[in-house]
Amino acid sequence: MKAYNAKITTENIKNHFEKSGLTIEVFANVLEVSKRWLEYILAGEKNYEFAPYTIQKACDFFIADFRKFTTELQTVPEDFREFLKKKHSRNSEYNKILSDAPSVPFIIDEILAKDNEFISSNGLELKFVKQIIWRYYPGLKLTNLSSDLQNSSFIKHRLHPHKKKKTNIYQAKKQTTINSK
Repeated sequence: MKAYNAKITTENIKNHFEKSGLTIEVFANVLEVSKRWLEYILAGEKNYEFAPYTIQKACDFFIADFRKFTTELQTVPEDFREFLKKKHSRNSEYNKILSDAPSVPFIIDEILAKDNEFISSNGLELKFVKQIIWRYYPGLKLTNLSSDLQNSSFIKHRLHPHKKKKTNIYQAKKQTTINSK
């Protein structure tokens, strides 16, 4: 039997969290830890690691086997959020948080980067990117969208060639076209 590995456990929790679409605040509540503590541990701060109780809470939420989750790097399914919605359909607490709009980074990586209109464009201004996202989640607050787009590994950005200096153009990176719907 393999021994517990804190690094693998943290990586599994981080990967599953990113594919779940939860915000950091909501996920911290699921794990019953503070948002700040969770941010430290997911950022790889050396003095922070998950306690067994917290790992078990994560495994319960992610429907994962504790032993495998703490010893082997797990592959997260592409449709993980939908999987969680089905598995937690009878749990009112989890069902509600999974029915709410997902985090903006999740929307960018899992929806926008696969949207045919966005993929086929030669780059869009922020206002047009917002319109695409609002088709999926009308009225969603997108206050930090520009920085979230710039932090995504699936999106490239550049300055608009014909507009003011502070206007960016956003475009899907080439590898995302393979996964397009």
